[in-house]
Amino acid sequence: MFKKPFKLTLLLLITTVVLAACGGKAEPGASSASPESAKPSASASQSPAASPSASPEEKPKELRKITVQLGWFAEPEYGGEYAALVQGYFEEEGLDVTIKPGGPKVNGRQIVATGNAEFGFAKADTVLQNREEGLPIVAVAAALQGSPQALIFHKSQNIQSFEDLNGRTAFFVPGVPAYEYVKKKYNLQLKEQVTDGTLVRFLADETSLLHGFSTSEPITLKEQGVEAEPFLLSESGYDPYEITIITSESFLKENPEVVKGYLRAVKKGWAYYFDHFEEVNVRIHEDNKELPIPAMNEQAVAYKPFVTGGDAATEGFGVMKEARWEENKKQLLEVGLLKNDVDVNEAFTTEYLPK
Repeated sequence: MFKKPFKLTLLLLITTVVLAACGGKAEPGASSASPESAKPSASASQSPAASPSASPEEKPKELRKITVQLGWFAEPEYGGEYAALVQGYFEEEGLDVTIKPGGPKVNGRQIVATGNAEFGFAKADTVLQNREEGLPIVAVAAALQGSPQALIFHKSQNIQSFEDLNGRTAFFVPGVPAYEYVKKKYNLQLKEQVTDGTLVRFLADETSLLHGFSTSEPITLKEQGVEAEPFLLSESGYDPYEITIITSESFLKENPEVVKGYLRAVKKGWAYYFDHFEEVNVRIHEDNKELPIPAMNEQAVAYKPFVTGGDAATEGFGVMKEARWEENKKQLLEVGLLKNDVDVNEAFTTEYLPK
């Protein structure tokens, strides 16, 4: 006699539970679940069974590890590389890139030539000198079309000519052909001290000169409240491709597609950098805490005409001309900075530049 009431009670209980479950559905934005619990599970989203188009044999594409050795500290002159890193352009080309900062005691050309880095940076004139010495490096793109190299002076000194540089203390970067060319051409007698990459000694001597870039040190000094002016070395008529991207002969021969992919990524990186340098400079700052981000932002603006101007304005990123290399070689030979007639066509190539 208890069967019917029992069934009815059971039915009501089940109905109540079902209604409670339906009524408990949260309104949009009212969920108290953690963000993690709202995400699909890793096994569901990554398992081949979760995607009907995925094949059990499919594996993630393995990226090619690439080391890039900078020629100096991490600064906006390498904005294209850092933007390509931040934006994932290298990964799109199948490259897992590590950027290593340089400095006055780092010989990036040697590091590239010996295979300890796949890509590096060098001045065009240094490439010619190094090839004369037997270093098998090749320039594959001009990162800077012109040269911002300068001897920087305190504004109070009012330097107007190369002759005005004579007799001063110069904190210089050794082995830089443009500096040596100017010294020889104008017979400059300077009290030379090798730079340590800081501004301390220059700040202590108001009559001194600092070998650097017009796009860099004067801006950094201004951030410190010091007025300084650059005397461009290109005023001497000596204006090589200031920064070229280099690799070794063997890597170029064995990995042409990697070189092309790298340059495609860097080209895209520079385009992104000049529109978003404030964002990318935050990443550059991680590798160079000494350079304030506001100074980096100002440097980025200063570098743009050197990257996008000249022949690059009409022919695209990285373009180089044989006549320009030949003129540079001629100048080096004239002042004895090059002893032999180096074949410029073995020193550079534009074959791998993005079309």
